Amino acid sequence: MAPSASWIASRPEISVTDATTALHRWWGLDGDLEVLPSERDRNFLVRGNDGAPTHVLKIANLDEAADFLACQDQAMARLAKAGVPVQHVVSAIDGRDLVPLGDPGPPLARVLTWLPGRTLASIDTPTTDLLTDLGAAMGRSATALLDFDHPAAHREFQWDVLRAGRVIGDALDEIDDIERRTLLTAVLDRLQSDLVPHLTMLRRSVIQNDANDHNILVSEDGRRVVGLLDFGDMIHSITAHEAAVACAYAMLGRDDPLSVMGAVIHGFVAECPLTAYEIDALPSLAIARLATSVAVSARQGRLSDDPYLRVSEAPAWDLLERLHAMAPSELRVAAREAAAR
Repeated sequence: MAPSASWIASRPEISVTDATTALHRWWGLDGDLEVLPSERDRNFLVRGNDGAPTHVLKIANLDEAADFLACQDQAMARLAKAGVPVQHVVSAIDGRDLVPLGDPGPPLARVLTWLPGRTLASIDTPTTDLLTDLGAAMGRSATALLDFDHPAAHREFQWDVLRAGRVIGDALDEIDDIERRTLLTAVLDRLQSDLVPHLTMLRRSVIQNDANDHNILVSEDGRRVVGLLDFGDMIHSITAHEAAVACAYAMLGRDDPLSVMGAVIHGFVAECPLTAYEIDALPSLAIARLATSVAVSARQGRLSDDPYLRVSEAPAWDLLERLHAMAPSELRVAAREAAAR
């Protein structure tokens, strides 16, 4: 498993000036560049002469393999054909989709089209219709990828829910707050009894695996999903986890998390029907994602002062505590009712 320490240490260092030079040299594109936040890559927003966003220059982590970047591009192309709003790869002048800036080695660079919209995180109170549309968008994504596969998607990765127990357990000593460590220990015990024994009954496929509220773009009026960003966490794992991730992040900071979860599930199953086992597992999968998130944040907080790496930590702890206080049977009933609507 690639630990968070590795990703942080191997983030490429490149100035705006050097990135601007590379963009012109290899893609023939000019514009003003500004740094975008990223957990492990270096991303730059490209603005045209009129100041409007046009492209994103993505410079991959030094440890990122070329075949995994190709896997992301192929998945995005498939989703675009399925009507999922994603970015498109812009080929370099010489026809390559991926350019090694190290001549010939890493870092590896790509240029993607810009998707307009505002992040889901910027919406104070998402409507039920928007949350349902979020679920539907991720359901379409999951369905489009059911028969998609790539060797690079089969990897050891800290955000794979199948490795959640190890990631959470390894991070317990990183948490100084005794109450939080006690909570996470209890959550881990709960997952070992409520989720792990049932994993073999759940379908597996390639999933986007990161529908967090900063990767989902919505229309300016806040009514519908208009973009799905960042395929860097793609993995061949539990299919239903695609819905669970969307639920987990959509519930952050909400007064009634179960109603949010219900709306997302309702939209998801309309586009990607789930089995009874998968529906029952959804709440536990969402809890596993939240627990993984706080575990990774705790470790990253000791390695970097980048606020983006801990952007969801406080609300994730709060939501984790609220969900853990609910009986597993109560959560399963809520998931079943949402799927049956």
